[in-house]
Amino acid sequence: MCLRVLCRKLLCCFDQTKQGGLNEASFYEYSDSLPKYSNDQIGKLSEGVSFTIAGKIAINCERFSINFVHNNETRDVALHINPRLPQNYIVRNSKVADIWGSEEVSSALPFLLRRGDKFAIQVLITDACYMISVNGNHFAEYAHRIPYNAIQLLEVKGDVEDVEMERIVVENYPQRLPESQAKNIAIHIEDGLDEIDANDEEAINIPHEWCLISAPVTNSDSSPKSTYSKNDPGLTLPYYGALPANSLVEGRCLKIEGRVRLLPHSFYINLQQGRDIWPHPVIAFHLNPRFSKASSGAIGKAVVCRNAWYNGSWAEEERSELDTNFRPGRTFSLAIVCAKESFEVYVNKQFITEFKYKVSPKIVDTVYIQGDVKLWNITLEHNPMVKGKNLRIYHNPMYDDKY
Repeated sequence: MCLRVLCRKLLCCFDQTKQGGLNEASFYEYSDSLPKYSNDQIGKLSEGVSFTIAGKIAINCERFSINFVHNNETRDVALHINPRLPQNYIVRNSKVADIWGSEEVSSALPFLLRRGDKFAIQVLITDACYMISVNGNHFAEYAHRIPYNAIQLLEVKGDVEDVEMERIVVENYPQRLPESQAKNIAIHIEDGLDEIDANDEEAINIPHEWCLISAPVTNSDSSPKSTYSKNDPGLTLPYYGALPANSLVEGRCLKIEGRVRLLPHSFYINLQQGRDIWPHPVIAFHLNPRFSKASSGAIGKAVVCRNAWYNGSWAEEERSELDTNFRPGRTFSLAIVCAKESFEVYVNKQFITEFKYKVSPKIVDTVYIQGDVKLWNITLEHNPMVKGKNLRIYHNPMYDDKY
């Protein structure tokens, strides 16, 4: 009797799972079965082959999909890219023998597709994965679940118009659009000026209204003035900033001003050579504060990871749990200083950590920032000597004889 009841329960669970699969499959079906674009002459595929699918999103768009299809009996889908506008995410999946796999939806890039706007989605084939960019910015990687060299058909379905496809072989990725090009970083450096009259204990001059989240801004003579309003949209993320070659040398620092978002998970700053995602750029310094509920101590503590990518791989990661002075919802002034032997990191003029050079900082020509921050300003500046003292404005207190 017990065995019979157990079998009945197992059959019930199977039916529920099957029904759930059918309901989920409905997201992959369209009332209009005819594709908006179809091409079965896409050529032989290999690493470096890139497809860019462009068009216009219909004003009433709910979803659309780009499918790379095997021309076999079950029409297996090697890669399914499915923007869903009501949910504000882009699904990636595969279908094998009429069964859809598990969906991937995460991305560090915000969902920026809008009804009525044009779009351009690039798919690069590499031996390890597909790389997907949206409107000129890298969006996600998707590991191969079935062989890509058997793909013979590309289809676009759903609520889109004027669809076109470009197939080319590329040496780097992604293809940049005007809005995703790197912005020139302001350089505040004067030749011969490496000493100033200042107090190394000077206060951080962060405009008062930056620190306000919802309170009204009050104008008074005692409040510092600001060129940034509370409605200033700031710099767009992901942020790519361009530096001249050989500009990061000893005695200079990269100054980054912004605000940590209210519920931060992490953010990272790469000082790297080049703006490509593929091939992987040389990264002289990767700084990655990670906020976590598991982190002990006061708000502002984070696991701060430091690393570098060179010679085709990451170095050994360094990580420490530190009180970073990064407070959710509050502003910060971060300086990455080029010292004699290392990058030194300061938040609100307080030394946080350092990272010994693995490659010369002179190779850095790009600053890449992504994650849970809002950025206002990025500049390259002197780290000048203080007149009459044997130290600089940003001075690591652990090494009193450093300068």
